[in-house]
Amino acid sequence: MNARATFARPAPMLYWPGETNRCPCCGGKAWNVGRVTAECAACEAPLPLAQSPGTGDPVWEPKED
Repeated sequence: MNARATFARPAPMLYWPGETNRCPCCGGKAWNVGRVTAECAACEAPLPLAQSPGTGDPVWEPKED
């Protein structure tokens, strides 16, 4: 995979605990946070967590190509 193809691929949306996170669907800022995902309180759109809330370990790992 070349650099141009990597740059053109969109980055996944992730929920970052402790940061201001906006919903990509409705722009809301209220979230119901679970163990693996966070769900928008307004439109129920799910996002994967970037880090585990308790340990800070990464929940989502980028796929190695």
